[in-house]
Amino acid sequence: MANTPKNLGEIYAERAMSAEAENISRPLAPAPIRTPVPASQPGPVIYGGTMPSPSSQDEFTRQAPAVRNKIVKSRKQSPFNLMVTMIGMAIAIVLYVGNVITVQQLLKEVSDEQTRLQQILNEQEMLKAQINRMSSLERIRKMAEDDLGLHNPKGPPQWLQIDGNKVQEIGQELSSQQPAPQKNKK
Repeated sequence: MANTPKNLGEIYAERAMSAEAENISRPLAPAPIRTPVPASQPGPVIYGGTMPSPSSQDEFTRQAPAVRNKIVKSRKQSPFNLMVTMIGMAIAIVLYVGNVITVQQLLKEVSDEQTRLQQILNEQEMLKAQINRMSSLERIRKMAEDDLGLHNPKGPPQWLQIDGNKVQEIGQELSSQQPAPQKNKK
């Protein structure tokens, strides 16, 4: 037999022919309900003469063996493995819940800090507005005129001339009037 690739139909046909040739007995599925057939009637022809006719009526009623499922054997779980698994799952759940609680606390702290930051920014804006209001030129002019008695000059500014000798004389008089600072000795 040559090693050429075959399709599934050829492979199954070859197996069926080899099984009939070797008369391999296979366990049969529960027998179907049979109705008696009179001997005078010939059996039905299935393949139109391409295969030899069966020698007995039993071959017509024989069916392919039923495929049986494997018997599943349940493995026994040891109590130790079960306890270790349950303890491991309990620890994992506790760690997960602790993580969720920690994240919630951190989110609350972040929210509180954002609120605090917003309050500080609002206060800073209010202080800037107050600085602008208090440093306005109109307010300063009004305070200078009312409180200090200062007024804008009515004419152009005039140059003052200061005599250097006169400044020295005044400085000497002032220094002679003031007592000399005392040095503290420790």
